Amino acid sequence: MTSTRPEAPNASWRKSLPGNLGQDIVDEIDAYMERVPGAASCVATGSLVEGIGNGNSDIDLYVIQPSGSTATAPVAIGIRDSRYVDVEYLTLTALHKLADAFADTTGGEAPRTLSLRDFSRYYRLAIAARLKTTEETEALLDRCSTRRCSALFAPWSLAQAATYLARASVARGLGDVPRAVVLTRRAAVWRATSQLADEGEGYPHLKWATVKAARRFGADTPAYRSCVSGHDVTPATLGTTLAELRERVPPQAGAQGGDEAGWTLAGGVDTLSDGDVLRLIRGRASIARIDGLPRVLVSRLAEGRPWPETVELTAEQLRVTPDDVRTTAAPLMRELADAGYLASAAQGGRR
Repeated sequence: MTSTRPEAPNASWRKSLPGNLGQDIVDEIDAYMERVPGAASCVATGSLVEGIGNGNSDIDLYVIQPSGSTATAPVAIGIRDSRYVDVEYLTLTALHKLADAFADTTGGEAPRTLSLRDFSRYYRLAIAARLKTTEETEALLDRCSTRRCSALFAPWSLAQAATYLARASVARGLGDVPRAVVLTRRAAVWRATSQLADEGEGYPHLKWATVKAARRFGADTPAYRSCVSGHDVTPATLGTTLAELRERVPPQAGAQGGDEAGWTLAGGVDTLSDGDVLRLIRGRASIARIDGLPRVLVSRLAEGRPWPETVELTAEQLRVTPDDVRTTAAPLMRELADAGYLASAAQGGRR
């Protein structure tokens, strides 16, 4: 069957697009191609090029500028019904650094050194339809591999699952069931995303997990249901789902670094308890109001307990593991430390 797509002058780039894109999408890209600067390259990417997009998906274009260009701001330049055309300006220098990072990073290092934005950009370069490219851009795109991205995204996603699982367990221990349900759902979807990356479905956006699972296993098959199990957890099934996820997510996958020494109150900081709220007072400079897990931890630190004992006692109280407490607490305690209320136990705090 021959294509009915019209061939416009100087529009050979159309042949690089997936054949199932609607004519409205092609027309929108066509309207922008005339604006691509002469020395720049342009590629189409995103969920539509990946083949999992829908009628509301954006048209994503990357304009890749020669090295030295400073035009990096993303711009939305068009709309048809509810569909935007999003154009992001990138430089070859920055993209080569990104490719270097993916070439040099191991799976164990990925959760600490790469961000979701890094995965998104790298994967989108790997699947990009090359509309207009220079030799230098072609060389850069040839460095990007969906297989390499998926190999690193699998452990990265599993680390996210472990972190959300720890946070969900702590929220449940604190009696915040609605929050625990939300966090458990997120943990389940990140675990599914990790499995899918191992299976070759590496498009790095959480919202497409069920779509990718259906594409990989078939909609509502036993394998599909196993993959996405827990994504629809309810308060009634919370305990069972958390236990099942514990079996499927190694605790070390979400291990947090940098807090080995623990925390103590910073010098000059006092506490004032008011029911479920604890106020931290730093002289006349500032007052912080904390509740939830930070309140439990800081209250014990204020009693003079060392950080390891504080963690152990809190884990026993909440019926979670010490690793759950440390993982959940790490960003919260660092935030208090950045504000001057806590200090590293290794450096010493309140005297």
